[in-house]
Amino acid sequence: MIRIALPFPPSVNRLWKTKKTGGMYRSPEYTSWRTHALRSIKEQVAEQKIKGKYTLLIEAVRPDKRRRDIGNLEKAISDILQAAKVIEDDCFCEDLHLRWVLDGPECLVIIDTYKIIENN
Repeated sequence: MIRIALPFPPSVNRLWKTKKTGGMYRSPEYTSWRTHALRSIKEQVAEQKIKGKYTLLIEAVRPDKRRRDIGNLEKAISDILQAAKVIEDDCFCEDLHLRWVLDGPECLVIIDTYKIIENN
């Protein structure tokens, strides 16, 4: 199991900007967050990796009283875990849980090898 405290990620709606010519590029907010998140991951994880299928739990503390969709946080987090090589590919996520919490790190990410639980 790997536990990582990350800065609060930007919403999926704020990750990309559109060029006037039609192309896409990372928003300045997303670029800054990626830099800080990568540094946090390198400081906390060392050489730990999850191979293959995995379970992902994201616990986030609301930064303010605005209405937010917690599902919009997952994309940036999954992409940074892959960029940092903590996971092989975010397509291997078999089990995903997101929840708001009242205290703790801005965003706590827990990754573990996927385990099949059979119902009998």
